[in-house]
Amino acid sequence: MLLRGGAFFESETRTFVRGDVLCADGRIAALGDVEGAEAETIDCEGEYLIPGLIDCHVHVSSSGDPAELTPGPRLPLARRAWRTGEHARATLSGGVTTIRDLGAADRLNVALAAAVEAGEVEGPRVVAAGMGVTMSGGHGHGFIAREADGPDEVRKAVREEIREGATAIKLFASGGVLTPGVNPRSPAFTREELAAGVEEATKAFRTVAAHAQSTEGIKNAVAAGVSSIEHGVWLDEEAIAMMIERGTYLVPTLTAPYHIANGADAGIPAYAVEKGELVLEDHIASYEAALAAGVLVAMGTDQGTPLNRPGENAQEAVRMAEHGLSPGAALLAATGWAADLLDLAEETGRLRVGLAADIVRLSEDPLADIRCLTRREAIAGVVRGGAVTGDTGGTE
Repeated sequence: MLLRGGAFFESETRTFVRGDVLCADGRIAALGDVEGAEAETIDCEGEYLIPGLIDCHVHVSSSGDPAELTPGPRLPLARRAWRTGEHARATLSGGVTTIRDLGAADRLNVALAAAVEAGEVEGPRVVAAGMGVTMSGGHGHGFIAREADGPDEVRKAVREEIREGATAIKLFASGGVLTPGVNPRSPAFTREELAAGVEEATKAFRTVAAHAQSTEGIKNAVAAGVSSIEHGVWLDEEAIAMMIERGTYLVPTLTAPYHIANGADAGIPAYAVEKGELVLEDHIASYEAALAAGVLVAMGTDQGTPLNRPGENAQEAVRMAEHGLSPGAALLAATGWAADLLDLAEETGRLRVGLAADIVRLSEDPLADIRCLTRREAIAGVVRGGAVTGDTGGTE
C-alpha cells in the first residue's frame, strides 16, 4: 500500500516532511519520493501522516460510565467481553494503534490482546498487565487488582500474572481516587514489597507501572526500580530528582481527575468527586514541575475512569500541551516516547523504515493545532500494521 502525496512526521526534527509512505508486509518499506511501486495507492494530498498514537494507561474493558470502574456490581462476563471488543474498535478509530492496559477484572485485557493478535477483533496492539497487584484493602482491590501482602506474596502474585499472560506488570504504591475509603495521599506497598515485584517482572522482561499518587509512594516506587510512575499527583523536588536520576517516566493521566472533579452532575460517586477535587490542582502543578525539571513523560489517559471514554484518548495529548509541552513534544509523548517506555521502539511509535506501518492520516496540521487529534472529522484514516482499519480512507 502506498500513501501518496502527504507529509509525514519526522520525530527527530519534530517537523513534517513532504513525501510518500510505502507499506509492505505490515511494515514501512520506504519514505520519500516513491516511484514505480506496484501497490494499492491512497491519495493523501494535503494530509499530515503521524505515527499511530500510543496510550500507556487504559482500562479498555471499561466504558467510562460514571460508576463502572469501582468495586461495585459488574455485568456478566460475557457482556463485558463483548463490550471490551467494541471499546477496542472505538479506540483504534480514534487513532490509537497501541495501548497498555493496566488492570482488568477477569484479565479481559489479556484475552483482548490474544484476540487482536489472532485477528478475531479489530483493535490496537495490546500490552496487557492482567490484574494489578495491590495490598489488602488497597486501591483497585475488588475490581482491577488482586491483593498481596509482604514481599513473598507480591513476588508470587507477579509470577502468577505473568503465567496468566501479562506482558506488563502494575503495582500499587499509594491510595487512589475511585476506591472507597482509600486516601490518595497514603502510601501503599512498602519499598521492599515493590522491589520484590519489580525484580520478578524484570527477570521476565516486563516493564512495571506503579500507580503512585502520594509523595512517599512515588519515592518508594522509583527507588524500587519501576519503569513509570502513573499519575504522580504529589511530586516533590526529591521525587523529581530521583526520577531524573533513574530515567523513570511519568505518565500523568491528566484527563482522569479532570473529568472526575468536574463530573458531580454526571452521576460520579460523591466520594470520588471529592477526592478528584482534592488532587486536581496539585496534579497539574506536579506535572508542570516535572516537565520543567526534565522528567521523561509519555501519554496515558487512564481511559475507563468516569467520563474517560474509549476513542477519546487523544484529549490527553492536548492537556499535556496545555500544561507545558509544545505540540511537537506532545505528539512525541503520544508516539515515540510512549514506545520507548513500553520497550516497543523497535516495533512502533515512529515513521521509520522497518517499523510497523501504524499510521494516522490527518486533514489538519497537529503542530498548528494539537486539538485536531481529538476531532473525528480531522482523522482521514487509520492504518494498523499496514492495513486500513474500519471505514476510513479511500483508494484510487
